[in-house]
Amino acid sequence: MTLNLEQINDFYDAQFREWTELKPRYDALMQAERRNVGVGDMTVALQFNPARIKSTGAAVDTSSLARRPCFLCKANRPREQRSLGILDSWHWLINPYPIFPVHFTIASKAHEPQEEIPLDMVAAAEAAPELAFFYNGARAGASAPDHLHFQATLKEELPLIAIAEKYHQGGRSSAMDSTDFPVDLPLCFRSITVVPDAEGMQLLSLLPTMYGFDAVTGAPDPGMVNVIVWIDDSRTLRAIVIPRKRHRPACYTSAADGEGCMVSPGAVDMAGVLILPRKSDFGTLDAERIASIYAECGLTKEEFKVWKPLDGIMGR
Repeated sequence: MTLNLEQINDFYDAQFREWTELKPRYDALMQAERRNVGVGDMTVALQFNPARIKSTGAAVDTSSLARRPCFLCKANRPREQRSLGILDSWHWLINPYPIFPVHFTIASKAHEPQEEIPLDMVAAAEAAPELAFFYNGARAGASAPDHLHFQATLKEELPLIAIAEKYHQGGRSSAMDSTDFPVDLPLCFRSITVVPDAEGMQLLSLLPTMYGFDAVTGAPDPGMVNVIVWIDDSRTLRAIVIPRKRHRPACYTSAADGEGCMVSPGAVDMAGVLILPRKSDFGTLDAERIASIYAECGLTKEEFKVWKPLDGIMGR
């Protein structure tokens, strides 16, 4: 089954009729305050979204996860929440706490941990080429690291997609670092383009091995990564891999005392849309603090030079 915009709208309309709590949340999102901040050559959007406090403030330590029912398991979901039958092993669900007007969560039908980048994101992108699919590693923004899932929104919602398409030519299989783009960006990532050839299949097979490290121990950590996958207008499969080293910035810890900034960056935040559940943070966050958040959670240019999982491959 493929999914186009008309089918997306029909599914939303059907869920709005059956699940009465859902539509007011999406209506409220349309009134969400937003403002843009220039950080280097990148425009970062700030979104004031109080409903996202559940995700931003989620306790994801082992003991906290063990005490709460998994909200992505079918038995614990609202009975009104339906799934689109697109991927056999996945439930394709409307996200009840949206960031965007179109916001899906694609959850594994099995309760399994968020341990590895799921290559089924590629099948999802092929089935729904209007959408971009994003994955939060277990320690890189996931509020349910105990249940494998990824999410989706319209491609135009994520600023990093337009940057990658502008500076990394599609139509062939290749990998390019953002540090080679002729612009000043506040974060580092690897852009990948894939067409159905031997090089492209090799790149796809290596995608699950691309991740960051733990800032404390220095050990490679599969949970420290954000990934975005989509099909561009030329039908080239694309991916952005953002290696990480921290789950949350230092300012998050002091936010509990009314100071700091309550921001817990996931793929959407790293892609240029910072979600802020507190009005005070929305009003005061500036370019310097945003750059610091990206540097603390992602890799600096110096750290990125050392991060070379594809050296010796694809001509690198």
